[in-house]
Amino acid sequence: MRSRRSKGPEAVPKLASCPQLPGPGQIFLDHVGWMVPEMEQASIVFERLGFPLTPYAIHGDRDRETGVLKPAGTANRIAILERGYLEILTPVEGVDTPVTRHMHSALAHHTGVHLIAFSVSDAEEAAEQIQARGFELQPTVDLKRPVEAEDGSQAEAAFTVIRPTFGDFPEARAQVLRHHTPEHIWQRRYLPQDNGLTGLLEVALVIADPSEAAERYSRFLGRMAEREGASLLISLDRGGLRFLDGRGAAEHFGRVSRPPLPAVGAITLTSSDLDKTRYFFLSNGLRPGAINPGHLLIDESEALGVHLIIVPE
Repeated sequence: MRSRRSKGPEAVPKLASCPQLPGPGQIFLDHVGWMVPEMEQASIVFERLGFPLTPYAIHGDRDRETGVLKPAGTANRIAILERGYLEILTPVEGVDTPVTRHMHSALAHHTGVHLIAFSVSDAEEAAEQIQARGFELQPTVDLKRPVEAEDGSQAEAAFTVIRPTFGDFPEARAQVLRHHTPEHIWQRRYLPQDNGLTGLLEVALVIADPSEAAERYSRFLGRMAEREGASLLISLDRGGLRFLDGRGAAEHFGRVSRPPLPAVGAITLTSSDLDKTRYFFLSNGLRPGAINPGHLLIDESEALGVHLIIVPE
């Protein structure tokens, strides 16, 4: 684990020049997922934040031998960004799977972000590498969900998803995936027009032992953790993860993170125009604070259990 001099909270990597999908050998922070008990109220929160949401869609797992689509037990709506996206997940009644059991357990802990997803160009290769680094994996999932394509036709979004055992990552479900149909995900009609938000930059995890968690994620992702002030930081080929204890989180966010530990305490997003973003939030009755003059912060009470940190693109 290396150390580097802290450059302050304004020192963030640029996302604007990054592609949407990783190339060979790369790993991107792809999306994060809020787990919520029901979709309607969560959708209202996201729409107030300025995110047009995709229609409600139910997930399935396509059996590789029979082709039968088995219910996964979850449904989603997503908020698309120029780089990455935000997902709202909720359980589907009457379906019992390991994923739904994990979701109910997460919701019993708190409503908030309980999924961190990373994208690669080759899921099978990534699975072999992760296993070689000492992690036990669940069966590979061929995840599908119905979508309306850009031209209005009915289509299917498809992903190959690699998941370690849920117990290995109590902070949030970690998974690695390959996108097979990115054209059905990043449809320009769903991009936010009014709030200026453009990309998913960073996830901050608040835990009792940041060093242990950073070492575990470092092994999982194949990237080294570096010390940056009171934080430990794993930089990926796009985006990154930050690890802090409760005191470090209070200093970094400028306020206390209230979900019980371990938890995702903050998500950092980029804005193409911070003044536009600030004005939009204020006009919608939100109360953006600031870590410093170059940042905005939406409190977790207005963002379903996680702070939103907004930084310039």
